[in-house]
Amino acid sequence: MGTISLWVQNLKQALRNLRSHGWQAGISAMGLAVGIVCLTFSLNWLWTETNYDYFRPGYKDLYLVQYNDSTRWTVSVVYNVAVQMDSLLEGKAEVGVVGMTSGIQVYPSGRKEDYFRASSLAASSGMVRALGLTVLSGDPEKALAMPGHVVLTESLARKIFGRTDVVGQTFETSGYGVDGTQAVGAVIADNEGRTFRGYDMLSPLNVQESEREWNAFGLYMVYVRTEEPRVVEEAFSRIYLPQEKSYWKFRLIPLRTAHKVGYGESFLHAYFYPLAFTLISVLLLCSAVVNLLAVYTSVFLGRVREYALRRSLGASAWQNAVWMLTEVMPVALSGILLGCVALEWLAHEGQVPGNLSHVYVCFAQVVGAVLVLVVAGTGYPVHKVRRAYRFTLGGGASAGRSHAWLLVVQCFASAFLLFISLGMQRQLSGMMNQDLGFEREDILRLHTGRKYWPGEEDPFDFKSIFYDLPQEFRKEAAAGITDAIALPADIFNRFSRRRINLLTEEEWNGKKDDRLTPENEIDYMEVPYAAFDFFHLHILRGARLEGQPEQDGVEPVMFNEAACRKFRAGDFRKVNLYVGSDDTGHNIMMYTTWTNHIAGKLEVKGIMDVRLSDFHEEERPLMWVGIPDRHECRFVEHDAVYVKHAPGRREDAEAAIRRVLRRFDVPEDKIHLMPLEQYMADSYKEETYYAGLLSALTVFSVLITFSGVFSMLLYSLRLRRRSMAIRRVMGAGFRDVFRPQLRSYLLYVVVGGVLAYFPAALLMHKWMEYFHYGETPGVGLMAAIVCGMCVVVSLIVYGQVRRCMNDKPVEVLRPEA
Repeated sequence: MGTISLWVQNLKQALRNLRSHGWQAGISAMGLAVGIVCLTFSLNWLWTETNYDYFRPGYKDLYLVQYNDSTRWTVSVVYNVAVQMDSLLEGKAEVGVVGMTSGIQVYPSGRKEDYFRASSLAASSGMVRALGLTVLSGDPEKALAMPGHVVLTESLARKIFGRTDVVGQTFETSGYGVDGTQAVGAVIADNEGRTFRGYDMLSPLNVQESEREWNAFGLYMVYVRTEEPRVVEEAFSRIYLPQEKSYWKFRLIPLRTAHKVGYGESFLHAYFYPLAFTLISVLLLCSAVVNLLAVYTSVFLGRVREYALRRSLGASAWQNAVWMLTEVMPVALSGILLGCVALEWLAHEGQVPGNLSHVYVCFAQVVGAVLVLVVAGTGYPVHKVRRAYRFTLGGGASAGRSHAWLLVVQCFASAFLLFISLGMQRQLSGMMNQDLGFEREDILRLHTGRKYWPGEEDPFDFKSIFYDLPQEFRKEAAAGITDAIALPADIFNRFSRRRINLLTEEEWNGKKDDRLTPENEIDYMEVPYAAFDFFHLHILRGARLEGQPEQDGVEPVMFNEAACRKFRAGDFRKVNLYVGSDDTGHNIMMYTTWTNHIAGKLEVKGIMDVRLSDFHEEERPLMWVGIPDRHECRFVEHDAVYVKHAPGRREDAEAAIRRVLRRFDVPEDKIHLMPLEQYMADSYKEETYYAGLLSALTVFSVLITFSGVFSMLLYSLRLRRRSMAIRRVMGAGFRDVFRPQLRSYLLYVVVGGVLAYFPAALLMHKWMEYFHYGETPGVGLMAAIVCGMCVVVSLIVYGQVRRCMNDKPVEVLRPEA
């Protein structure tokens, strides 16, 4: 009882003492809360991204076959390989084969006007055992072996029939591979989390004859469930391959990470953001713990006399250690409580990244680690106070030496985060504000394409009014609209491009056999003649494309600089290239046979200085072809209408556009309007989000760091008040006292900055590999950061030294009662 009573007294005293250093304790608690939440979210994010299909039984034994055709790794194989793997691994592993996922239309009532969309995954019967599907009713293996039968998930069965006991029932569908009347053969449980291949229902494989050829496209994936992946990979060596395919290689990759590394990416590259934020969160949490220890080390060093009094009253070193831990724990527990509240609030707002059910496991692990760190770290102030006590007993006076390594750690964390945050902001700002060779300010983009907008099932068909909209928009001049243009193939979307082959004169005349090679591929873009003036497209050299009478056998085009480099067209006027159909009637267009208005010899009119792709990829060789207004183009997936408005009139222009569209009966939820600047910036949406998050974390880190610096100075200089008073009596001035203090603290800041530069530069270098623009920030940025931190530390030192120097020496040197 005596021990408990003593502990209660220590706790009460700890709570009373918070009034003397309440704001430092508050910042320390906030720092712990931010560190705990950030590390919890980072670990949960990393776990979620590396544990897809976690809800399946024995999911860590699930693998996907990956193959290499000497150019890249991929998870899609030809059907002949999939069949052989199923046969070779019989009895050694459970093997399942899946084909394409099709978006289909389901007609629950049988009426064509009453439908909804669902996804159907073509799968072999082996997928039932390979994935370990939970069967609610029926026999899914039998159903997947019978054409015309399907396996429904529980949610789709309820959506169609209103119940799940529907084996034997039929319904109507339309879509690739699943067309007509379908019979329900089984019902399985829904996917309970993120999965590599999502589906609403499973349908039997529908293999076409062309897919059984060795030269067919790889459209199939092979799932393998095994506890011995090495044995399975050894069996791959017995797969029969034609002589020309003998270089193919096969291996297994875990299904839980296949969505990231399925196409040959390294683990570090695929999981760069989760790993980077986990590292940053660990650093932030360690900085918060170090700040807590720094504050309380300073506090306890100012209470050495109290420590000595406790020792003189019979308290052991262990009891004093418990006393100190009791002082620290209320702040640590407050930080944990704040972190818990923040976690619950963010979970309620739906802002938790990753698996919501697993986040509490991560939170418990992080809290346990924090408690261990705080308990173990309290040994540091215990050691410092015992040392100061013994030094006092020896007749000396505590010099109040600053605990330098704590300050170095905090300066390291702040400099590291500042370098990364400012480097990311500089890179993003540079990419977003880079001159791309066209005007994008004060232009609105109206999405009119057939491609579905994210989150909607069925788009509005703008085809009948597409070319009439620009003229209708121009009539709204009172709303600030100055011009409008309809782009049948949106030049600002890279998916609107097609790829063709350009031929030399020798290749055009059929004197070279292998003509369709990657070496002579080029992207092909159709651009209306009016777009040159509307967007002020920049021409580097030569003349622009103009609407003019067609010349037989000559096609006027424009190249970009990447195309000039690839086809060695330094002098574009001497280009001798051809495109279209040769004298044998073979069309040289890749993927398309319907674009017939361009064929023959190319006449390069000029060089475009316009970048249409974002900086994630190297600029591709691009050929521009002019088209007249109202040109019929079948590639309308990304049609758009662009509207130019006067500066500062965006809201008025948007309201006018919506009024016009309502006159054409366009539903409000089908109007997708955004500034062209935002549309281009959306290419960096992910990076912008992470950079903003990192900036917020950096602010907290800097706040915590300078709170620690202030606490150290506040208490260490108080311990030196007597020595400073003696120096003043001996004639020392403010500078004589200020300079030594400033010199030591600035040294710690510089050391922290130097140590932070190398890992920060390495991390930034890895991040910069994602872009084909900009350079990794150098020493200059870190030097600027260190200088800024030195200025702030200097102001703190100045303020504290000035405060101590204002004390009267007589009062400071007066003997204590």
